[in-house]
Amino acid sequence: MTGFSRIEKEFTDGKFYGEARSLNNRYLEVNLRLPKLDYSFEYLFREKVKKYIKRGKIDIVIKWERPDSTLSNLKINEEAVQMYLEAANFLKNKYKIKGALTIEQIFTIKDIFTYEENNNLPYENLTASFEELLEKLDEERKKEGRIIEKDLKSRIRTINSIIKEIEKQLPKTINAHEKRLKERLKEITKDGILDESRILQELGLYMERIDVAEEITRLKGHLKNFKETLSSDDAIGRKLDFIIQEMVRETNTIGSKACDFTISEKVVQIKVEIEKMREQVQNVE
Repeated sequence: MTGFSRIEKEFTDGKFYGEARSLNNRYLEVNLRLPKLDYSFEYLFREKVKKYIKRGKIDIVIKWERPDSTLSNLKINEEAVQMYLEAANFLKNKYKIKGALTIEQIFTIKDIFTYEENNNLPYENLTASFEELLEKLDEERKKEGRIIEKDLKSRIRTINSIIKEIEKQLPKTINAHEKRLKERLKEITKDGILDESRILQELGLYMERIDVAEEITRLKGHLKNFKETLSSDDAIGRKLDFIIQEMVRETNTIGSKACDFTISEKVVQIKVEIEKMREQVQNVE
């Protein structure tokens, strides 16, 4: 499921800025952009992400700004300054170059100043803020999840309604098949000769074409299972995807067996709803 969260928090020892974004993905993929810190932080943060999210592409950016981003950590490389001054004097004396090395020019020389970054970031503030960022992201994902759940349940109701229409049409379909069967039997026995094998063959075809009760029962069972799975607190995306496959299988069988235009139309409607459900399930964790 998709989601986005952003937080900014100020502490006495610095300011936390975090941004998290989740996109649909078949597997869990976590991309972290963190301030320079110990690798143990990165491992800890990845484990925290797994606690909230099981599937998706997660991009997280964390920044930590200290209140004293001043000259306290600015260091002067005095050895480098001395080397540059000696080099300047050497060139002046040897090649009779006039002029003086000014402070402004020294400030432009590389390697004169270095900044020593303090990597000892506050553990409690960082982890608590990161947790809050994930909680907000999780809440946004749950909002989308509730919308998807509502849509899926609506489509389940639509499919159940279509199934009722198919069940209502079945007696007419059976009567039409019986009529055709009687006509076929008359043809087979019109000369007064009973061909037992031909009769059994026709009966077999008749039974195969009209017996969709089992498929309808199984399809109803899959719909019920799908709806119950939606209420689970566990990761359900893969299970829902499997149930969708079974629903497609039973629906196709109903369509191939029925040999009835009205039922075929209803089967197409069910397939459209199932395909929309399949698309939504790809967004479910």
